Amino acid sequence: FKDCGHRGDPPQGYKKICTHLVFDCKHDGRHKARMVADGHLTDVPLDSVYSGVVSLHGLCTLVFLANLNGLDTWATDIGNAYLEAETKERLYIIAGAEFGELEGHTLVIVKALYGLRSSGLRWHERFADCLRDMGFFPSKAEPDIWMRPNGDVYEYIGVYVDDLAIIGKHPQEIVNVLMSKYSFKLKGTGKMTFHLGCDYFRDQDGTLCVGPKTYIDRMIAQYI
Repeated sequence: FKDCGHRGDPPQGYKKICTHLVFDCKHDGRHKARMVADGHLTDVPLDSVYSGVVSLHGLCTLVFLANLNGLDTWATDIGNAYLEAETKERLYIIAGAEFGELEGHTLVIVKALYGLRSSGLRWHERFADCLRDMGFFPSKAEPDIWMRPNGDVYEYIGVYVDDLAIIGKHPQEIVNVLMSKYSFKLKGTGKMTFHLGCDYFRDQDGTLCVGPKTYIDRMIAQYI
């Protein structure tokens, strides 16, 4: 937020909205809290404001290309991704008691908060700029598959909002750049064994298999 002071006047043309806190208990017992903007109080935009995602067919193609070309397949998740982007919506809030000593301050929203109508698009644009800066360009077949040449092969990143499938000679180098140059907070980083609800494993013959084993086990556990 940008603080306009206690009972300060918001910039001209900005609209007042509210925020609320969402508390969640994850399937593994972790507790999570998130501040969410009441985006339903804003006008419905005329243009699309959604973030594109890689398709299941596209992801399977990436895994096939990795095996065909002897590349490593990694997965990672960008933590609090939307907050890495800035919003273009003209909105502000009046801080409540949960803001402590800032209660009563006029706060202009500058980050793409969860709940705002355009935050998905803003994050998509932000990450696309980072990928272009790293030498990647979108595939003509599927725009959320990004690729770049590396010697005699291409390296790929399949983007599903904030979940990444990284296919490359040295995925750790790509991960290092995302963390050091762009300061992204990555979690669950490593060889792809579980991604977007599916397990990736090899059977007794060494054939690569994909199936939602872990997801099904979680669903069964919730209903037993």
